[in-house]
Amino acid sequence: MNRLLSTITLLCFAIAIPWMSYGFEVTGERVNLSGIINSVVLTDEGGVINVVSENEIYGKTWLTYNISLDNPNSVDQGSFQGRATAINNDGSRVSSSRQGVWSRDGYIYSFYSLDDVSDGNQYICITTMNLKDDSVEMRFYPK
Repeated sequence: MNRLLSTITLLCFAIAIPWMSYGFEVTGERVNLSGIINSVVLTDEGGVINVVSENEIYGKTWLTYNISLDNPNSVDQGSFQGRATAINNDGSRVSSSRQGVWSRDGYIYSFYSLDDVSDGNQYICITTMNLKDDSVEMRFYPK
């Protein structure tokens, strides 16, 4: 009986492990942004990362990430607040408040944010920054 119970338990874990290791993924309509890191200032408390890009909807976009090292259990993750300002080809300007969490793995920073844009749109944004080559890739998912 113990052997049968052990076999059933092992089988349940074998089935459950792939489901438990499934990562966070957002699907649906999205807006992409590719940019370049144009400045980084890091301190013992966090720092500021500035990005400039061209956005397919909003035009030229400037973003600021004010990162905080506020997780007492890890120096490789924390929270951030920031701003974005964009000006399109017609000269119209929009801005956005941004807030969320970040993590770091080597040269790669990942940001997960909620963005509230002055034109009434709201987005979930997933950002990947590579500090080795200064590249930035962002995916915005509308509300």
